[in-house]
Amino acid sequence: MNEDHCRRFLHQPVRRLTAVLWALCAITAVATPVYKITDEDGNIVFTDQSPTVDAESAEQLTIRPLNTAEPLATKPVEPTATPTAAIIPFETRIEQPADGSTIPMGPGNFNVTALIRPPLADSEHLQLEIDGAPYGLPQKQHRWSLSNIYRGEHRLRIQRLHSSGVQVDVSDTSTVFVLRPSVAR
Repeated sequence: MNEDHCRRFLHQPVRRLTAVLWALCAITAVATPVYKITDEDGNIVFTDQSPTVDAESAEQLTIRPLNTAEPLATKPVEPTATPTAAIIPFETRIEQPADGSTIPMGPGNFNVTALIRPPLADSEHLQLEIDGAPYGLPQKQHRWSLSNIYRGEHRLRIQRLHSSGVQVDVSDTSTVFVLRPSVAR
């Protein structure tokens, strides 16, 4: 037996004894005669002690039995279908830069912005990948500022990750072309 079961088992006799004592008290209260006494000032007093003086003003009352009624029969509750939450499909998409974009001549700096639906749960993060390798640490923000990206073709992808590391959703791969001046030799 587990501890909770033992506690309930030990308290059952106490509960039964308490119920029996309350029942005896109720029976005793019903069996006790009640007297109505009117004093010299006209005040009415009810008591269970028989009057000793001025018995003319005392009157023994008979208590009618308590009203009781059988409980109404209840219909068994039919199990209803529990409403299931609407399943919202995940959408993880790179909004900026657009697929096939060219990053103009410069130091190779640009921003990546993601569209995430539904919003991230507390236990979820986003991970940007460039050419299949993670870029930075997983984060809650939907925007990354990239700097000094080498010239050439790069594949961007965003993973929606649970805190346990399990991939919840992933964006399509977006290709960008970074143009940077070359150093003449």
